[in-house]
Amino acid sequence: MSKILREEVSDAVPSAGGMLDLFDGLMYTFYNITSDELDEICESATDEELEDFVDATTESATISIIRRAIAVRNKYVKYYQNGELES
Repeated sequence: MSKILREEVSDAVPSAGGMLDLFDGLMYTFYNITSDELDEICESATDEELEDFVDATTESATISIIRRAIAVRNKYVKYYQNGELES
């Protein structure tokens, strides 16, 4: 079963490129966010929040880290603030 992404997220995922595009694509699909939403998180989140946000995408991430990372996403992304979708 594949993850269902918002249409605007699917459109934002790079199909080719370098390592930075690969990393961006991982963040878009992992958190179901767009490029603009990722930019907002990176600009607004604290260093601790960003650490959790990135650490949640690693193989060694714990449930606790993933929960904190999703809370960061929900805090800064308007789509999730409105409670329209939970992941």
